[in-house]
Amino acid sequence: MRALITLILATSAACGGDGDITGVTHTVSVNGVTRTYRLVVPPAPSSRPMPLVLAFHGGGGRDVAFPQEPAFRSLAHEQGFVMAYPLAEHRPGNEGEWQLNTTALLRHDMDFLEALIDQVSAQHAIDENRIYATGYSLGSMFSYELPCHLSERFAAIASHAGTMPVSPSSCSPTQPMGILHLHGTEDSIIPYATSWNWKAWDQVGPMRDIPSLIEFWRNAYRCEAQDQPASADSRHIIHASCDSGVRVEHHQLTGVGHEWPDEINGTSTHRVIWNFLSGFSRSL
Repeated sequence: MRALITLILATSAACGGDGDITGVTHTVSVNGVTRTYRLVVPPAPSSRPMPLVLAFHGGGGRDVAFPQEPAFRSLAHEQGFVMAYPLAEHRPGNEGEWQLNTTALLRHDMDFLEALIDQVSAQHAIDENRIYATGYSLGSMFSYELPCHLSERFAAIASHAGTMPVSPSSCSPTQPMGILHLHGTEDSIIPYATSWNWKAWDQVGPMRDIPSLIEFWRNAYRCEAQDQPASADSRHIIHASCDSGVRVEHHQLTGVGHEWPDEINGTSTHRVIWNFLSGFSRSL
């Protein structure tokens, strides 16, 4: 399975660098460790509190651009939100650069995100009810730590080409959040239809196939309705009537591999993600 991990790192780095790295680099001290992130702020910030979007890079991707990063920057300027790119560290106990199985003794990445949010909020007018996250590959897998461990701070997540452990050590959401998952049916790195064993490290164990990932959150949020709007190049599944008015949505991308898609049904992927995220607030 170490070969699989190496492939995830290589693929993430190759597919991440599709444009210029953006933002101003900042640091924050977390439990005595200096952590780094890049920040993009609209040139003319709104006088009203702004949403904040965190984007988690894939394995080996901290030094390359996030997928569609220049497009995300333009959208942040257009829509008036702040974009933060946390940079992962391979800390002791991590299975990779991001901690994928948070426990009471392994919260360094959760502590980093909270410190980042607090620091950005102290420097800019941030809407605490509209904090979101997106991620790619390993970063997508990490995004599923948020509904398990930071649901009191995030309103929604939307990510591509990830999954979560079959049996996480701990997952206790305090409130539901919107979840959008994008995944290609031909992904050879993180398979769509089969679970797989992450054997390089003992902490993670088997990882979910994508249908069971969606089913896990549909059941967790007690979603009662399901719809499948007609679409050209994906099977779009919407689970609605969930607790607190959230939704669990999934785009099954026919014929797509592990690479980040440029668009979904004629809409640029970065806008698909923002259109979903921006519809949620923790005040719902």
